[in-house]
Amino acid sequence: MQRLRALQDPATGLVPEYGAPAPLPGPAGVPDGAPAYHVLCVGYALDLLGSSFAHPVHAVRTTTADRLVRQLGALPWTDRAWHAGAWVDSWATAAHWNLRAGGEAAAPGALEALFGWLHIHADPWTGMWGAPTRQAGRLQMVNGYYRLTRGSFAQFDLPVPYAERVIDTVLDHARDPRHFAPGRENACNVLDVIHPLWLCARQTGHRREEVRSWAAQQLTAALRRWHPGQGFGFGPTAAGTGPGREPGLQGTEMWLAIGWLLADVLGLADVLGYRPRGIHRPEPAPAGKA
Repeated sequence: MQRLRALQDPATGLVPEYGAPAPLPGPAGVPDGAPAYHVLCVGYALDLLGSSFAHPVHAVRTTTADRLVRQLGALPWTDRAWHAGAWVDSWATAAHWNLRAGGEAAAPGALEALFGWLHIHADPWTGMWGAPTRQAGRLQMVNGYYRLTRGSFAQFDLPVPYAERVIDTVLDHARDPRHFAPGRENACNVLDVIHPLWLCARQTGHRREEVRSWAAQQLTAALRRWHPGQGFGFGPTAAGTGPGREPGLQGTEMWLAIGWLLADVLGLADVLGYRPRGIHRPEPAPAGKA
């Protein structure tokens, strides 16, 4: 625990990549790359250990509403919506840790500006931020939606805009054979579909039976991927580009979280005997905090 706490740079509150110098914050706090993701992975690891960052995430705590709005508008929503959504996830999670520490999330009005901007810029036809791409269809848009809403709306216990349109968009994406033909599913892509469906199902019964049918098919397929005594592999990826098919810690953690969400959509989560914690916890932050 102390080793994790010591990783944080006290000046910025960010966590550098191992062996790298302290990261410089971007124009609205969180930079890109590993330090942005470490806001999540190190922060939740400490939380699970009953601890927290030693310092506020100053890079976000000093963000003004004007700076944040400018940064949100400059993110690559058109062709890299996953990247944009991941940045929002990291910024909102850093604001969450600041609130948990008993201080201000960011400069006055910045957190309100985040949710105001997101509401204004959500597409009423898709419920999403960003757009499909020629190369990958709705992949960037849907996967970015998961990251964005995980750290913001879900974590702060706020309803998402256009929930029915989100369900339409995600179910359309889930039929794309480039990503969901048998044998092509990986943990990221399945998680990034089931979490939005699960989240929106808390607000609406729109296409409920179709959502349940997809969840049942994916749960059946996921159970077949279990390697006794070893866990889950992440999924099919090209050699050298990801965790791959072999069982490992990342694949096991992610597929267990996916399995819980799939089962919860089906009303079966209580029989699993576990509940995700950390990054993939289904609960929002404790009441009265972030």
